[in-house]
Amino acid sequence: MAGSLKSNVLLGLAGGLAATAAMNAYWMAVGKLKPDLGPSTDEENTTERVARRILRRVGVKRPSSRTRAVGGEMVHWSYGASWGLAVGLARSAGVRLDWGGGQLLGAGMFALGDEWMTYQLGLAKHPREVPLKYHASALGAHLVYGLGMWAAVESLGKLQPPRRRRLRRAA
Repeated sequence: MAGSLKSNVLLGLAGGLAATAAMNAYWMAVGKLKPDLGPSTDEENTTERVARRILRRVGVKRPSSRTRAVGGEMVHWSYGASWGLAVGLARSAGVRLDWGGGQLLGAGMFALGDEWMTYQLGLAKHPREVPLKYHASALGAHLVYGLGMWAAVESLGKLQPPRRRRLRRAA
């Protein structure tokens, strides 16, 4: 892989932010086309629940709905960016993220994060209690994330200058 550890980590971070933006665009489109599948503004979503828990741990007993919403966005963007950092570290180790790898990343994030972890942490209902159409739309969002990650890392990676080789001096 071209680039240093630092440049690959920054590339991954940019990829994670771009992928999170792509996921947000997906949810906006779904909300317009199928309002019943889009993000609900009536109830607290998972990222807002995480934000509320964090705020309570730092002493904010009753965060307002606005504070929870902003905190939820921060959790969402931080989580997306952290996966980008992981992709950057993997890239530094020589693991290339191709289109299929991006889709596997998105599917894995859906299965482990959305389905399993949120339930295990008491942030969401058991997956069997959620209608299939919601699983399908959430899987779609994560596949878009993976596609966005691949596209960003692939495109931005081409902008990296090739690594310079050090010449060895003859003894």
